[in-house]
Amino acid sequence: MPSVRPIASRAGFLLALMLLSSPADAAPRGAPQVIGCSGPFSKDVSHERIVKAFGKRNVAVEAVGIGEGEMQVASVIFPRDPARRVEVLWIDAKRRRKASEIRTGIDATWRTEQGIRRGMPLSEVEALNGRPIELWGFGFDYGGTTLDWKGGALETQAGGCTLVLRFAMRAGADNAAVYIGEQSLMSDSEAMRKADPVLDQVMLKFTE
Repeated sequence: MPSVRPIASRAGFLLALMLLSSPADAAPRGAPQVIGCSGPFSKDVSHERIVKAFGKRNVAVEAVGIGEGEMQVASVIFPRDPARRVEVLWIDAKRRRKASEIRTGIDATWRTEQGIRRGMPLSEVEALNGRPIELWGFGFDYGGTTLDWKGGALETQAGGCTLVLRFAMRAGADNAAVYIGEQSLMSDSEAMRKADPVLDQVMLKFTE
């Protein structure tokens, strides 16, 4: 006669699984996630608060690239999940507190409070801003990064941070005129209109 597993044993097993899972683990993987300058991403955030918000299993300390071959230690949320990866760099790196920059991974699905998301064309972001945007030309480490919102709607963010976006070239675009290195262009320039790059990364920057 086949053995029957006691009900109490099954209940204990299920309870153990529930205790091992953090709220972040239980969140639907495909659900939209909002990144902004408040809540777990506010200026006064710390590594400890990030762990509390997302679960110890979902936060790691790693060295990340910051451009031009330089590295910096950061707290990384969902380090093994490209769609949810977020890197938090610190003003106080030793104690890992006071965020200087919070940025999504390049394959992340996070959205800003204004609905800005990876893959959005520059022309659509300009429309949300309500004014042309100044950004670096392409062809170096910081290429395609916004420099000035020119007083538009995206210049001021609730929570006191600065929204910085990095754009990438779309395949087959007429982009030769925007590969100018460390020079800036306006989003409504003829060169940018032809290239119409798409959003690759969202960054929130804080000052001391």
